[in-house]
Amino acid sequence: MTPLLDTRPVPVTRPRGRAAFLLPLPLAAVLGLGAGASPMLTLVVSAAVVSAIVLLGRVEWAALALVCGSVFEAYLSLVSSWATEWLVALLLAAWAVRRAQGPLHARRLTTAILPVLALAAALVVSFVVHPLGRDGLEVLAAYAVLAVVMVVLADVMCGPLEPQRAARWYVLACVAASVCGIVTALVDERHQVVGPVSNADTLAFFLVAAVPLVGTVRTDARQPVWWVWACFAALLIAVIGTQSRPALVALVAMVLVAALTGVLALRYAGALVAVVTTVVALLVAVLPLPFGQAITDPQRLSDTNVSQRNDFRLAAVEMTRDSPLVGLGPAAFALFHQDHHPVDAEERDLDTAYSTALEASAELGLLGLAALYAVWLVPAAAARRRWLRDRSQLVAAVLLALDGLLVASLLESEQWVLPLWFLAAMAVAVGGPAPVRTPLFAASWDRRSSGQVGLRS
Repeated sequence: MTPLLDTRPVPVTRPRGRAAFLLPLPLAAVLGLGAGASPMLTLVVSAAVVSAIVLLGRVEWAALALVCGSVFEAYLSLVSSWATEWLVALLLAAWAVRRAQGPLHARRLTTAILPVLALAAALVVSFVVHPLGRDGLEVLAAYAVLAVVMVVLADVMCGPLEPQRAARWYVLACVAASVCGIVTALVDERHQVVGPVSNADTLAFFLVAAVPLVGTVRTDARQPVWWVWACFAALLIAVIGTQSRPALVALVAMVLVAALTGVLALRYAGALVAVVTTVVALLVAVLPLPFGQAITDPQRLSDTNVSQRNDFRLAAVEMTRDSPLVGLGPAAFALFHQDHHPVDAEERDLDTAYSTALEASAELGLLGLAALYAVWLVPAAAARRRWLRDRSQLVAAVLLALDGLLVASLLESEQWVLPLWFLAAMAVAVGGPAPVRTPLFAASWDRRSSGQVGLRS
């Protein structure tokens, strides 16, 4: 039997997706003309547009981009000197868009907001008493940006971004930075690990924070353990290769705290100290100049580096004595430290007290110093209470990283970089109560659903 054919005329259809086909053509033409006229400007604008399209709709991606991108600040500055500020702006914009849709979680960020408000009050009082014009306003803006970023990161990590995921990506970024630094140190004359951060001490500050969190890179028990040990070895070698004494002091402090609190068994603590000592001795033997001198020649250090840093620290102490309560104003140390100690011509451009505590006390006074450290210590206290209840390994790792950075901050001015603020935000996130996971059918006897039948007495 022959099937009947439909004799109705077939309507003429137009090809679909014409806009999707034609839109890239003028865009490609604009990019081609821009690349020919100004390749660098075209690269910067293209990167900014693409990052905005990708990150504005996902606040957790924007947070990870800032956390990981801060480790590669020197590399990003090759593209644009405003790259890090652009990532901050994207994070704040993405957070505002997400918050406009509703709250991210049901928790209250009291441990983050109250210390930040106290710091803001101390900054304003110090600036009003000792206004230093544009320089003081720039310092106020820097503190404000870091404090707001900390609160936003805490809010995001209490909601869509799990703290363990944030820690894992931060560790992986630090491992990549360590590899870059180690490779460049092999061809560098000083054999010093610097890598994607312009200052070796600052890079060490980032890496020290990642050492206790290295266990987060293993997300599944089926994954091999050697991956964790490889990341740990890369971080440890890079920290030692930075030749940063505050970083080595921070490592020792973390080992001591871990051993005293029972997080790390004494035999493992001793083995870790032995490994660090062995690596240092090996590097001194293999690279006797100048790394060997930097470690083994205390007389040379006392005559140059250490004595110079101590002069700046003593100048900060003298400035604190002049105005102990509110300090001499934001940016005062960079402007007036030469009035409190003799400065050579090559030291006039230095604007750091080589101690976060001393620099903050010189500029903000003892009240500002207490407020600044409260921003980091109050979340740590809440996280410690959580650890005493649950003995969580992630909480213990965050606390160890904070302990190490706080010790290092006494020997280096690192309040302008992200690690301390990021770890404080993570302490806020992990310091809250553990989420209650209600069974699907409310199996517990005191949490029945409306359709559940139970015996009544």
